[in-house]
Amino acid sequence: MYSYFSDLQVQLLARGILQPGEQLVGQTVTQYNPWWAFGLVRKTYLLLATDQRLVMLEHRVAWLHQALRLDSVDSIPWANVEEARLKGIFAKKIRLRAQGERGPKRLTMTVPNALFGLLAPMRNNMAGARNVVGAFQTPRALPQAGYAAPQFGAGAYDPPPQNAPGYASTPPAANGYAPAPQAPAGYPPGPYPRA
Repeated sequence: MYSYFSDLQVQLLARGILQPGEQLVGQTVTQYNPWWAFGLVRKTYLLLATDQRLVMLEHRVAWLHQALRLDSVDSIPWANVEEARLKGIFAKKIRLRAQGERGPKRLTMTVPNALFGLLAPMRNNMAGARNVVGAFQTPRALPQAGYAAPQFGAGAYDPPPQNAPGYASTPPAANGYAPAPQAPAGYPPGPYPRA
């Protein structure tokens, strides 16, 4: 069963699934046909990679209607993805190892790109597969809102604090305030604001 995913169809599916503020990074169509099933198990996945997660839309063949139907949607945060890489010389495959909502995912899916992309199930399918894999390999920044750097106590293995070369440390006074700044050499003494 051959099916084509248009840009409009992918945009409508993505608009219904993506959360506010989430950006779509890559999209591709893959097929999972294990050799042991002799063609009886055929799944088509629409992979949507965002800056926060990987969304797998599983399509299966509805045999009575001879069409693909959307069977399930699995959302996997990038922290739960162990491996996502593109392999193969002539026939490209995406190898995915992740912990999904319904259990572990261990799939090797082919990326259809027949006749140099002219008969692919989506426009720019191979470039989209590279973008999906690249989204996993790109380090993601920590969210800035609500993030505080961890505070560590001074332990036996912590190195002593060091200042930048040329700067001396000024210990705080007993009352918790730093001492008043002194006039630099060569300047007249005067009231200088506290740092």
